[in-house]
Amino acid sequence: MGQSTGEYLAKKHPAGSPPVKVGWFPGPAGAGWVEAAHKGFMEAIKGSAVTVLDPKYGDTGKEAQAKLVEDVLQGNPDLAYVAGTAVTAEAATGILRARNLDKKVQVLSFYMTPGVYEGIQKGRIVAAPADSMVIQGRIAVDQAVRLLENKDVVKHVGPKIFVVDSSNIKSVKQADILPPTGFKPVFEVK
Repeated sequence: MGQSTGEYLAKKHPAGSPPVKVGWFPGPAGAGWVEAAHKGFMEAIKGSAVTVLDPKYGDTGKEAQAKLVEDVLQGNPDLAYVAGTAVTAEAATGILRARNLDKKVQVLSFYMTPGVYEGIQKGRIVAAPADSMVIQGRIAVDQAVRLLENKDVVKHVGPKIFVVDSSNIKSVKQADILPPTGFKPVFEVK
């Protein structure tokens, strides 16, 4: 997912175009998903006009991410993008509006959530990749049923990751990439 976000930026800012500075907020250091996103993002922007500041690792709580974003904005008046977790993206939009920087600094998330989707719809978040989590669930159930029925299963299967932005959000089937509006998981231990 980090790779898709990096590819999106590299395509917008190829080598030879004016350089852009990106604040990168991958999440808590050492977490497997964070390291995978960081590696993919950094590989994808190689050879582009994208310059990434030192990554700002931190807890994915909104307050922690907001503090990191504030610090980066304070020290980098020429910042062009805030890119990172969905929590980072959602926190950054409010900070940027409050500082009247929402037209200057753009925001990207490296995964999709309902809040990020809404941010893209409202023009506050530029883009985020979608891994079609609802379809992943359907595939998982299908694979489990196939195993129970002693049918063949595909070892590595999943939907193609694609980036959602203002150019395609109206054509993306929201029910394939996000849970239904108002969905709340219920857990019960007996």
